[in-house]
Amino acid sequence: MLGYLLTILVPLVLCLRSNAKEAPFFRGNRDVFTNRPIIGVLSQDSSGFKNLGKHGKSYIASSYIKYLEAAGARVVPIRNDLTKSELTKLFYSINGVLFPGGGRDLLSSKYAKAGKVLFDLAVKANDAGDVFPLWGTCLGFELLFVLASKGQHTPEKCKAENYAIPLRFQPDSRKSRMFRYIPENILKDMRTRNMTLNMHKSCIRMTTFNKTKSLNTFFRVLTTNRDIDQDVDFVSTAEAYKYPFYGSQWHPEKNQFEWTHHEDIHHSYQAVRAAQALADFFVNQARMSRHHFKDPLEEGRSLIFEYRPRYCYEEITNFDECYFF
Repeated sequence: MLGYLLTILVPLVLCLRSNAKEAPFFRGNRDVFTNRPIIGVLSQDSSGFKNLGKHGKSYIASSYIKYLEAAGARVVPIRNDLTKSELTKLFYSINGVLFPGGGRDLLSSKYAKAGKVLFDLAVKANDAGDVFPLWGTCLGFELLFVLASKGQHTPEKCKAENYAIPLRFQPDSRKSRMFRYIPENILKDMRTRNMTLNMHKSCIRMTTFNKTKSLNTFFRVLTTNRDIDQDVDFVSTAEAYKYPFYGSQWHPEKNQFEWTHHEDIHHSYQAVRAAQALADFFVNQARMSRHHFKDPLEEGRSLIFEYRPRYCYEEITNFDECYFF
């Protein structure tokens, strides 16, 4: 009798697993393949800011680097002018990628083109069972949606610049991979306090998301918000159904590591621990990746430690520090 049941149940379990829509998530030590995770952060052209170009062709705000390091990762800068072969080689040496915020074109810029190469590589790897997470913040968040729709959908105008608000959680967001293990008191702060900072003039409108199959079958909306004029609902936090791809339209890294007086950044204990929870989550996802540098010397030469941050607030930016390449 037991043998008969096993012949029925085992194929059923395998079938259910093969048809699962959800991406893998961190379940404990059995999923850890590295405790030395390395995250790549994509640079973007310095030309968007007055005087920054004299320091380097592209830059990364140091707050993204510190954000990942605080969660136990090391960082490799990904120059936006790398060739496809160079990006591919680097992809198989690192454990995840963060697409930062900024002001680049999402179709034609070097940021967008390098991002597409990395996105396509991540899709292919995850389809083959090779876990590789992506995170997008603000512009990077919008880039993930553009790439998921194969360039058919680009963000629309909305007014949400320098706008700190609570998140509006979707009914089932507590079951998401991103929020499943975050303590309830932190989620309550995110729901009730004006501490998630938006710095964008465009967004993924919910009206567009709901009617666009390439978006609503790829991403699961976790939180939404209304813009300053209170006439546009936009996606503020999301994760992919099938892939370990995540992002926020708002800026968690600023709560901990940006100090300008020109932005409504909240540095309270509650805001900082909420931001840290998201960093911890993403880096934990990267621990599931099997990628690694084959040569320790090449690994060392690739890390952000090879560069020095520069105070760039005086250069007409709101960043405290930047790395230039």
